[in-house]
Amino acid sequence: MGADDVVTMRVERAAGGVVVRQRNGAREVLLIDDQYGKVSFPKGHLEPGESWEQAALREVQEETGVIARIAGDIGRVEYLIERGGERVRKQVRLFLMVAEDGSEPVHQAEEVNGAYFLPWDEAKRRHDERGYENWRFAFAKADALLAWRDGRFEEAWRALGPDAPWEQVMGAWRDAEAVTRKLVDACREELAVTCPELHLPDAKSLVLPREVAEDAVRSAMESTLLKPEASEIDVQNLCLEAVHHHLPMVCVSPRHVAVAKRAVAGSGVRVCTVIGFPHGTQTANAMRQEALEAIAAGADEIDMVGPIGALAEGDVWTYAQAVRAVVEASRLRFPPVPVKVILETSALQPDAVAKGALVSVAAGADFVKTSTGYHKAGARPADVALMAIAVAGSARVKASGGIRTRAAARNLLRFGADRLGTSSALKLLDED
Repeated sequence: MGADDVVTMRVERAAGGVVVRQRNGAREVLLIDDQYGKVSFPKGHLEPGESWEQAALREVQEETGVIARIAGDIGRVEYLIERGGERVRKQVRLFLMVAEDGSEPVHQAEEVNGAYFLPWDEAKRRHDERGYENWRFAFAKADALLAWRDGRFEEAWRALGPDAPWEQVMGAWRDAEAVTRKLVDACREELAVTCPELHLPDAKSLVLPREVAEDAVRSAMESTLLKPEASEIDVQNLCLEAVHHHLPMVCVSPRHVAVAKRAVAGSGVRVCTVIGFPHGTQTANAMRQEALEAIAAGADEIDMVGPIGALAEGDVWTYAQAVRAVVEASRLRFPPVPVKVILETSALQPDAVAKGALVSVAAGADFVKTSTGYHKAGARPADVALMAIAVAGSARVKASGGIRTRAAARNLLRFGADRLGTSSALKLLDED
């Protein structure tokens, strides 16, 4: 599928669910027998005006009579079909759902020959034998999401900010670590099935938390000024501070790259800039052009915002295309300009954070980064750990957004960050 096809091709969408329930203390899964003799999950086409979620809930109820609520995102598959000689981009998305009542399913659609709940292991075995190959990851993904939900790790672990007391952070991590790693593995399995063309980074072991040297905060710091009202004088002063305090890098807006390069000339301080900032809504070609202009102005590194909306709805193909466009531009210079991909973790579910990190590195990124600083939350230990585990040995992690104390900075480094983007550099240094 070419880059232009992603934008211009006609699209058909369908949605449904992997529905679970507890019966007699055991987990059961809702399956259907479809008209092709396959075992599958209830799903069907989106109607005009529906969201993915609305269509998924409606289709489950229409096909099986089961009323459910959404508890997570299993994933999305895409493939090409033909309609009347025209190529069509088919998109199918499944959600994890929990049955709301104890009623038994009754197949109610012409294309469904049977609907029934089976115990988890039996349902998985039947799906493995008679199901569709492109959903073979669904049980592993559902199992990881349910473990995350049942452990209440969204509230007990992921909600913790970097300033939380170390004892509280460590206690939450001890509870969440196994499920965090399980979720990353499930996302890796999902992408291997849905995006076989991506060369995912090899899984490498990573021990967290890790030891952090005394001078680690200073050496990881990128002193940042990305306020839209920032003046050239503000940028020059930021650069003078970085030179005076021997900081490794400043991060400024694209129009200020040349100003910053002049201000730090001969000092060893490098200049980073941002692309697609702050929402990642530009086209891939527009981001590529931004990157080329930034590199021509002298940028030493690039932080690009990936298309957040695409990642949030499981469209990893569009996401990879955007990252690849900027990476290709960065490699036109020798040595290549390192590229960091900003995921905007607070806009994403934890599995989307893991997938965004994996896809970014598969598309050539050198770093993955948490946040722009313009969303509802910045860097958090849980998201940094997810990203670090996903890219261990293949890329590095930059934490940014809300890093205002030395304790927060050290906590994020312990959980896998290699760089720290902060607009509070002098405050962090004053705490030395």
